[in-house]
Amino acid sequence: MARVEPIVYLEDTGKAAQNTRRVVETVGEYLKAHRVRHEVVATNTGYVGAQFAPLAEAYPKVNFVGVKMAPAVDKMYDVKWSARYGRRMEKAGVKLVCGTHALTGGVDRALQAKFKGFPPGAVVAETLYLFSQGMKVCVEIIAMACDAGLMPEGAQVVSCAGTGHGADTAIVATSAASANLFDMTIHRVLAMPLKK
Repeated sequence: MARVEPIVYLEDTGKAAQNTRRVVETVGEYLKAHRVRHEVVATNTGYVGAQFAPLAEAYPKVNFVGVKMAPAVDKMYDVKWSARYGRRMEKAGVKLVCGTHALTGGVDRALQAKFKGFPPGAVVAETLYLFSQGMKVCVEIIAMACDAGLMPEGAQVVSCAGTGHGADTAIVATSAASANLFDMTIHRVLAMPLKK
């Protein structure tokens, strides 16, 4: 018998706070109903990670990991980390990874900038962008958390990210490090923006 689970579609990606609240609620409902031991969230300023802090406190057996961009990328986009949000995450037990984007960072970014080419990682990223910016980041942060050793490979994980600011996408996937990216499986979409 087929099981039907709804997808939450968020209509306006500009409503970062409202969308983030809805994604946190959706993830909370999923954690309550399923045995998931890992949750990862993109959090460049600390805002989104802090919004997930109450869930981390409510589910102490779940490994919560926040992932933020490398300092060089923060500088490019003029992104500032909030110490206040960072303290909230730390108090709730949310671990933090700071690293190079697995799909669109590092050497691929340098090659694209210098030679105007299209590196392989960009092909994967652009394919995931067909769903949403958050979908690409959801996949990327799972790999980054595994690369950093804060999440095992082959585990079921809930991953959350967004479009610019806040969270608007959530998926359930089997984790894999960037070197084993194609071992990752996306099992279901919990929330995503509705493209117009």
